Order: sequence, then structure tokens, then C-alpha cells
Amino acid sequence: MEAAMQHGVRGSYLSSDMQNYPPVFIAILEGYGHVLDFLGIEIRTAHLSSKMLPILFDLGTMAALLLLFRRWTCKRRLTLLACLAFNPALLADGAVWGQIDVFHSALMAISVLLVLTQPLAAGILIAVALLSKFQAIVVLPVLGALLLRQLLRRDWRRPLLFIAGFAIPSALTAGWFAMKGALDDMVRMAYLSATDMYPQLSLNAFNLWYHLFTNPSVHDDTIFFGGVSYKTFGFILLGVVCLFVAAYILLLRDLKTVHLLKAAALVNLAFFLLPTEIHERYGVPAMLFLLLIPFLLEPGRERIRWGVPAGLFTMSTALNIWLVLNGGFGGKWLRGGAEISLGMSFRRNQLAGLGPEQGKQLTGNQSWHGASISNGILSGWEHDFAVVLVYANFLTLTLVIFLMSRNLSSRKTEGNDLNKQRFWYNIHY
Repeated sequence: MEAAMQHGVRGSYLSSDMQNYPPVFIAILEGYGHVLDFLGIEIRTAHLSSKMLPILFDLGTMAALLLLFRRWTCKRRLTLLACLAFNPALLADGAVWGQIDVFHSALMAISVLLVLTQPLAAGILIAVALLSKFQAIVVLPVLGALLLRQLLRRDWRRPLLFIAGFAIPSALTAGWFAMKGALDDMVRMAYLSATDMYPQLSLNAFNLWYHLFTNPSVHDDTIFFGGVSYKTFGFILLGVVCLFVAAYILLLRDLKTVHLLKAAALVNLAFFLLPTEIHERYGVPAMLFLLLIPFLLEPGRERIRWGVPAGLFTMSTALNIWLVLNGGFGGKWLRGGAEISLGMSFRRNQLAGLGPEQGKQLTGNQSWHGASISNGILSGWEHDFAVVLVYANFLTLTLVIFLMSRNLSSRKTEGNDLNKQRFWYNIHY
């Protein structure tokens, strides 16, 4: 934020090596920083000044989804609102910690919800999501398989509209950076360097690499077996899931929006559980997709079946974030909240080139690194509990794959079955 306020969004990539986010989020930070500056407020970590932006993203997500589902009954919309407003994972990630994962997660989800009926808007939204955080690329296998399905069925209009929507913000952003000679720097810092910034097996994500095979701090270029590194093996596993998702979308007889939500939930869940270098917060998009699925299903067994993985992964994500944020169940937040504020002045020290260790000496603050880039913070029964959560996450992954396989193996899809029954709602996008 400080770099963008001083040099502008484009100049911040040239003047600071800390800008590792795409430009849309940096632009939002710059605007928010100017608002705080106008109001005479100094942004401080762990205070409302740094958490208000994530809280606004949470509120915006709720408003956008309620508007999207405006034809639902009031009771159903209020239930969805409650599931979002009192969601323990979203509260821990945003209002408590001050992270912004809900922003690109919501853009991804709304893009998938709109892609069948409003492909132009869906293309714009997913492009903005990618220009906000690189993690949004995870949903592209779902959208790509859908475009291929439409093209194979000689549906040219919707794929072209989607591609046009995607190209508009992408081309405008690329041209804007190219005019100042900053395009290469932005792409390198915001995208190309993202996969090698923290080359550890797991960044406190309770996934395949969290103490199941070895210490999660091990470098992911280390050979796992047969000349294959941990990093490569994780990508192979993710690729297998992406192939399954593509087959699911291509082979379903009657593809509905809810099927796309299921596919997006699976690929985001696999992204959290299988590759290396994953942070604890990267499960938020999968959780949001899983949460929406039961609301698009008819009341009955199918909704209950999908409610189980949604509930399991919501609680697991909340506990993963909470344990990492606190350093355990008895961490600083439960003790009343240790002072961890660094203030904007420390950010200026960072921009001046001071490293983390120097920053610690300047501030006397030992929590600068944050739990999100350290490992081994849990011990004893808390560590064992975290490993149990890892197995619970893989149970969720197994349930999702099983439920999606049922769709493929059944003679009739959910969409065909639902057309023969009376609904409690009628969805229009």
C-alpha cells in the first residue's frame, strides 16, 4: 500500500520488490490507503484500520450473492446470509486476521454461477479475479472444459462472449502497464515468481504435506521417489484431478450450474490438498464453492449428502486458520490478544530495504514473520489434532469425488430428475 501510494500501481512494481500481488488488489490498497490518509488514520496490523477492507469484502460478497439469488424465497436467502455472516472460516480469515481471500473467491464463484447464462459477465469477472490474485487460475480447468463442451456442440456464441469478456480487462491492464514499460515487471512479480516464493512442502496448510511424509519445512524440490520431486508429484496429482473434472463436465448429459459448482469445488479442494507451497488460507475458495452447492439442490438426500463435505471442510478451514493464527488453541487471541501492531512506519522500513530480522530489532516485535510462513508451531496433542484434520480433509475430498462419480454413473442427471418434481424455488440468473 505504501509503495503504491508513493509511486502509483505501475511504479510500485518498479520501486519495490515486495509487490507480489496482481494489480487490481494493489490498486484497491492504494485507494484505501488514500482514504485512510485523508481521514488521518494510520494503518496498523491487528487493528480495525487493517481489517476494515477485508470486512467490506465480506459484506460485498454477501450482498452480491443475495442479489444474484434475488428470486429465491426470503427464508432461503436469509439462511444463505447466515451461513456467510456467521461462517467461522470467513470470520477467522477476514474480520479476525485481516486477510482478503474472500475477494477473489467470490469473483470465482460468481463467474461460475453466471457462465451458462451470462458468459460475457463471467469472462470479465474471472479476468478481474486473476488480476486480483493468481490463485484464481485454479478455476480455469472448469471453465476451459465448459468452453470445450460448448464448442463440441457447435455452440459458438457463448464461448466467444466469454473470451471477449476475459480479454477486455486483461488487454486494458496489459496495455496500461506496457505504456510505462512496467508490464514485464508486473508479470514477473505478480505471477511468475509466485510459485517459488516459499519453496516449502506446506505453509501450514493441513494437506498432504503436513507431517504425513516428512516435516513440511522441507524444500519441495527434494526428491520424493524415482527422481520425482515433491513439487512435481503434487502437480501430477492435481493434474489427475483436473482431468477427472474435465471428463465430468464433458460427459454429463445435462449440465447445470450446480454441476459446475461441484467441479469448481473439487478442483479448488485438490489445489489446497495436493500441491506443495500452499498456505492455510488457500482452502477458502473451495469452502465457498462447497457452501453454495446445497443451496442449489432440492431438499432431500442429495442436499444432505453435499451438506456433509460442506460442513466438514468449513470447520476444518476455520480450525486450520485459527490454529495457525494463534499458534495453538491457547494462542494470543484466546489470551486476550497480544499487541502485534507494527504500524506504517515499519512498512516504510521494509520499503527502504530492511529485512525481517532487522525489522525485529527495530520494533522489538517477535511476531513479524507471522504464522503463515513458519512451520512447527504446534506440538503435543495440538499437533496430533492438526494431523487428524488432514485426514478429515482427505475424507472430504473422497466424498466429493464419490458424489460426483454418482452423477456420471447414474442414468439420469440431477437436472432431469428435478424437472419432474415440484421445487421450493425457481432459479433465474
